[in-house]
Amino acid sequence: MPLNDVVYLSIAEASADIEAGKLSPVDLTRATLDRIRETDAQLNSYVLVMEESALAEAEAAAERARTKSRLGPLDGIPMGIKDLYDTAGAVTTGGTGAYRFRVPAADSTPVARLRAAGAVIVGKTNTHELAFGGSTNNVHYGPTHNPWMLGRIPGGSSGGSASALAVGQAMGALGTDTGGSIRSPAAYCGVTGIKPTWGLSSRAGVTALSHTLDHTGPMARTALDCALMLNALQGFDPQDIDSVEHPTEDFTAGIDGGVRGMTLAVIPSLLAIAAPGVRAAFAASLATFESLGAKVVNLEPLLGVDDWRGLTQGIIAVEACDYHEGLLAQDPPSIGAAVRARMAPGLAMPAYKYARALDARKVLEKRMHAGLKDNGIDAYVLPSTPLTAWEIDPDPDRDANPGMTRGGFTSIFNISRQPSISVPNGFDAEGLPTGLLISTAQWEDAKAMRIAHAFQQATDFHTKRPPLFA
Repeated sequence: MPLNDVVYLSIAEASADIEAGKLSPVDLTRATLDRIRETDAQLNSYVLVMEESALAEAEAAAERARTKSRLGPLDGIPMGIKDLYDTAGAVTTGGTGAYRFRVPAADSTPVARLRAAGAVIVGKTNTHELAFGGSTNNVHYGPTHNPWMLGRIPGGSSGGSASALAVGQAMGALGTDTGGSIRSPAAYCGVTGIKPTWGLSSRAGVTALSHTLDHTGPMARTALDCALMLNALQGFDPQDIDSVEHPTEDFTAGIDGGVRGMTLAVIPSLLAIAAPGVRAAFAASLATFESLGAKVVNLEPLLGVDDWRGLTQGIIAVEACDYHEGLLAQDPPSIGAAVRARMAPGLAMPAYKYARALDARKVLEKRMHAGLKDNGIDAYVLPSTPLTAWEIDPDPDRDANPGMTRGGFTSIFNISRQPSISVPNGFDAEGLPTGLLISTAQWEDAKAMRIAHAFQQATDFHTKRPPLFA
């Protein structure tokens, strides 16, 4: 297989070829590094490429493959790491200028778990500064470009990870998600990403934005690949104060079970604000589910968009100020103007309003879960985003975000702490990807990926390549 095609294999496919002796982890890693060299001048997916250490890790993986002692399906698979995750001995900036030379002594827990599974870390992917934004238009390290249309954003804050996956610069990647930062970039770039149940995947060693809403999770091209990654990432971590002790499971077990007999719920008040191309792709997705034997119903667990729209921004602003107050006080210019402006309301919010916001979050969490439980619903299904990718603002300190004029669909599932996965489900009239959001009850991550996998078995959107880089 030509190396330009090798980099587009799924994790499951590449792992099977490594296991069978048909593909060397060294060749796969070299092909991935070559792909980064060929394409990243146009995309800026990576802020750091770790070629020397990646090749050393690939050599070790190749030896394990030769001796039939592979560590699992991720052994020898090239991965990109969002530049919020500490990587021992390699710069981790958090996307901000203040940490340009920060070199952690230890890996974050998710990176350590990927390394323990044999993954090859090829580099650090670009992020919106401090994860506080939806465009990955980074004032310090430059904007990441959408591979489907270079003048458009890739989404944020995990835009570098999504862009890298879309063009074969990695087979899997880590993202973080506070209000949609895994799922929105996945939708804008035509890849797959899951925000797991809150507390399932550790946040230890990851630059924080909001302890109430932050999630870590995997991004890849398929739901099956995300399940393979989540198998390695899951588990209680005493270093993360919010990590939850919960039995581990094999998220790939039963993933082929299909959706026949399931009931999926659309939230009409959210669908109404989606752009026409997004609604058309979503309608086709519902028809696909019905053809597979699922029932689709309408359900309003909320009172409407205004019931929760501003809640996350208030919580995030306060908690971001808590984490980064030192920088704001001592070196404000080290944080870009747009991100400082997003933090400003947090400095001004009275304590009683913050406490009310935390209480409101709990109420909404209960209502979202009751909507599923009380009505026999297996999952909520929605478009991942109301719009497709918009144009990159030429001024990153302004960083206009027309997506926020309609709001997003993802943050309600950060509030409710439910697993929520985005998969590609079509294109708009401009040829830009759209996404399908599938959200199940807490700790039903396996069901979310099963539903997503069934959709991907019946469609081919996840196999499409950006024409500019095909």
